[in-house]
Amino acid sequence: MKEIIDRFFVSVKNKDVSSLNDIFTEDAVYVERNGATYNGLEQIKSRFTQLLADGEVRAWDIRRVIDSGAVVWYYEYRFYYAGSVSYDGVSIFEVRDGKLSRWSDYIQSVKKTYPLEGKKRQELLEMAGAVEYYADWLETLALHETSTRMDDAVQKLNSAVQDLAEIASSD
Repeated sequence: MKEIIDRFFVSVKNKDVSSLNDIFTEDAVYVERNGATYNGLEQIKSRFTQLLADGEVRAWDIRRVIDSGAVVWYYEYRFYYAGSVSYDGVSIFEVRDGKLSRWSDYIQSVKKTYPLEGKKRQELLEMAGAVEYYADWLETLALHETSTRMDDAVQKLNSAVQDLAEIASSD
């Protein structure tokens, strides 16, 4: 049992979503700590693809395997855009034909260094998107346009960067 759990953790840490084909059954169920449930291998792979696009798993280590059906672990995740979280948790799992058929996470304790919640997080992400948009616009104009439009693009980019800094530093 420990071998398959190790493979799962290593696959996620290495961002190797394709190897989940060899770890989960086609009809597997994965239940996250918050109750979000992913039914079937394709939904599970989609979830981990999304998770790994938003940040990186810095640690997911087995602390102890209990009775071949549960594992105590430590998990640490760093968001690309801000902060990190770490958990001590327990997962209950079932194995069928050498693969995980069910995995359910339960959290013992959480440490957040992710200061952005709710509306502020959304505002920050939206403004970061605006900064990216104006930077792309400026790059395109540099190849094709006159200085008048470039000045406008620079002004909008600077404004978006200032707004982003204000949102990030506000309480």
